[in-house]
Amino acid sequence: MYYNRTISKGLASLLETGSELRWLFDFVKNHKELDFLIGKNNSKEWISVYRGLTRILTILPIDSTYVLIDADDKYKEISPNLYGQKNLSENYQNEIEYLITQIEQNSKFDRYYKNKKEGFYQNELSKIFGICGKPDTDFVIIDKEAVIGYSDQAEKDNLFGTLQQKYKQLQREISDLNPERYGKDLGKKAIGNELDFLALDKDGNILLIEYKHGTNTSGIYLSPLQIGLYNDVFTNFPKNELENAVFEMLEQKQKIGLINPNWRKPNIIKSIIPVLIISEFNYKSSAKTKFDDILQFTRKQLGSNFLDNLQTFNFTMKNGLSNW
Repeated sequence: MYYNRTISKGLASLLETGSELRWLFDFVKNHKELDFLIGKNNSKEWISVYRGLTRILTILPIDSTYVLIDADDKYKEISPNLYGQKNLSENYQNEIEYLITQIEQNSKFDRYYKNKKEGFYQNELSKIFGICGKPDTDFVIIDKEAVIGYSDQAEKDNLFGTLQQKYKQLQREISDLNPERYGKDLGKKAIGNELDFLALDKDGNILLIEYKHGTNTSGIYLSPLQIGLYNDVFTNFPKNELENAVFEMLEQKQKIGLINPNWRKPNIIKSIIPVLIISEFNYKSSAKTKFDDILQFTRKQLGSNFLDNLQTFNFTMKNGLSNW
């Protein structure tokens, strides 16, 4: 069981001020629709550029000096000169611009940003509390698509799988409770293993942020189960290791500029707080009532302290974050 997405100093240094890929950092920062995701697992490390939820460019190290530029085959077909390179010079900005233009003009490539749903708002949150963040923001995003790693499948099945089955059982019970109201066969519904955002606030609390768009009614009212799973996974992780990993990722991202360098680092990690953020929520929706029902049902099953420190917010472009 492990969690630390800090990339190697050599790979990270490519984006730092004065280095060969700093132009890419500036390019992404100045393009509203683009953002970075950096990370590693037990087999590789990467720097990726995302447009909403779409990964359009990945930089992978192949030796001590060079990097390999890669992406999904469908993007290689659009802009073949951009990929398969051992390095990525500033001359490739036009190629990236061309790729973005082609994605925008093709609906099958632009499902996750232009519709201003999940991809659009996740990108907005990531930039506001990341690369475009201010020194006094309430929190900063440390990691995206955050996931605990396991040494092998047996360990994952034993640790994560056991917790996952607990929440799938709750899904089945909720479905049986009122299939017309909550949905049929909920036990077959997948519960993902990637947390949307792991953040750190000014007081030293780790925020486990799950994001939903306001139109995703079932996703909203079933989110207590998904959030509960993530909360169990991260609260069961050794606190000292988690604290060290979060601070290392924070320091690396501040050095690169992916988090504002002047944002003040807390001295210690205090607690873990689960958070639900919903964008553009329609208060005429039944999602809030059903959400409260499922939260109360789950507390009856698992104990009254289940997600007792859960924080919920609505996010709009006009007003930012407000209580939900």
